[in-house]
Amino acid sequence: TEDFISRGYQYQGRLGQGMFGEVVKAYSTQMKKMVAIKVTDISKCTTVYIEKFLPREKDVLETLDHPNIVKTHKIFESPKGTVYMVMELCVKGDLLNYINSKLALLERFSHKLFTQLCRAVEYLHSRNVAHRDLKCENLFLDAKYNLKVGDFGLSKTLTYVDGRVVLSKTFCGTLLYAAPEVLQSLPYDPKVSDVWSMGVVLYMMLYGSVPFNCSNFKKQVQLQKKRRFNFPKDPPVSPEAKDLIRRILHPSVETVSSTHRQITSTSGV
Repeated sequence: TEDFISRGYQYQGRLGQGMFGEVVKAYSTQMKKMVAIKVTDISKCTTVYIEKFLPREKDVLETLDHPNIVKTHKIFESPKGTVYMVMELCVKGDLLNYINSKLALLERFSHKLFTQLCRAVEYLHSRNVAHRDLKCENLFLDAKYNLKVGDFGLSKTLTYVDGRVVLSKTFCGTLLYAAPEVLQSLPYDPKVSDVWSMGVVLYMMLYGSVPFNCSNFKKQVQLQKKRRFNFPKDPPVSPEAKDLIRRILHPSVETVSSTHRQITSTSGV
């Protein structure tokens, strides 16, 4: 912490712990406000992360500017190689903790948050950036309960050949939120897999649980392909919201892609 203290950040406590470091809360004497700082300890990182994912994350974060994406104020490195990413502090924490505290969210509020998520993803995809790890733990709430997409550690800037996106082959994401093609290690369109994850997030907001809850990759894929998920009677959810979830959590990549175009063109549900 001495590295960022010398740069005018006053340590206020830890917000979270990750595989390669931690996220802390600090007061910026320069900006005169509280910030979150993602501290990545290079000595704890894998070679793949240092050479591939960390440079991508830094490159992506430096180009993003959207009201529904966590703002990055500054990125700097210590002489020892520790990387500090100074970001906007979302004081209401992450969406998963908030859902868990409420058990499920009201549909009107879920509609607002999902619309904001659509706007953020539309912005990313229009800039040919795929997040590749959309989940409730990576979505944050500010003081006014606006949604902000964060944690771009697995993000990627997409490339095209003859007008077609070059498919990804790296497994990215989290089992419960990952699309069937990702779980099967098939080449996948990261934009489409982002949309699948959004469908899981929407279900999670409305019902307080994930649609496919399985610790086994193969079993999870079977459930996804057979569309084995239920809509509990309680809490009550509108037919329109259920229909949208059905269209997003569809084993056909073409169907998900078509739904993706519809929701991003309207920026919401």
